[in-house]
Amino acid sequence: MFIKRKNPLLKLMAILLVGAFVGRVSVHAQPAASCPNIEPVDLSTLLLPPPCDRCAITRAELAELQSLQKSRTPEMVKHASGDYTRTVERFLAGMSVPIKVDSVGAADALFQCAAKITEDAVGAAKMKFHRTRPYDLPNNGLRVLKKIAANDDPSFPSGHAAFGMVTGLVLDEMAPELRKRISARIEDFGLSRLISGVHFRSDVYAGEVSGAAVAAALLANSDFRAQLEKAKPDLRKSIGD
Repeated sequence: MFIKRKNPLLKLMAILLVGAFVGRVSVHAQPAASCPNIEPVDLSTLLLPPPCDRCAITRAELAELQSLQKSRTPEMVKHASGDYTRTVERFLAGMSVPIKVDSVGAADALFQCAAKITEDAVGAAKMKFHRTRPYDLPNNGLRVLKKIAANDDPSFPSGHAAFGMVTGLVLDEMAPELRKRISARIEDFGLSRLISGVHFRSDVYAGEVSGAAVAAALLANSDFRAQLEKAKPDLRKSIGD
């Protein structure tokens, strides 16, 4: 059983969430030396709780993963496995028409900062909701595309999907002419988690909403905006501008 997906209205989502979160941006301990002071985004106040392990929605989502597993090709496996790497270079390289990029220069620090802030926010939400991973459910029948660790973090929301959304929305600010391709890549980055069998679709949805919320807070911060403008020339040079 497949759950239909609507294409995310990325810019609209970000604009709306800026209004919701701009008031929360304030001085706080820095997660990294190059990062601006941003109050953590409490995603648990934004997200609805995930379905329970025995709920019909979870069973339907598991059936979707099982079906995807049966239909995945070697190319899909390679692409989804590559998307385990959470860097802006991987995000760009995995676009439908690949962009040849080895490094984004000064923009690397900007995206590493965004990724760290996103990881912290998502990690707190994961601990709040504590959803079971699909491959940890009884009789799941999944062959996941990763080595399963005994201490894997909970499933909801997806950190990879959140990373993809944040990275895409920040890239959109730097290279708006790539908007359509960036939007498709955000969706594709989340789909890789389903192909891998490591997240339910609702985890991915929640990750994308989470990423939009974090991106809104970042883009409303004057220090982050200043860093973005300084990094933009290197980013645009790396994509062939």
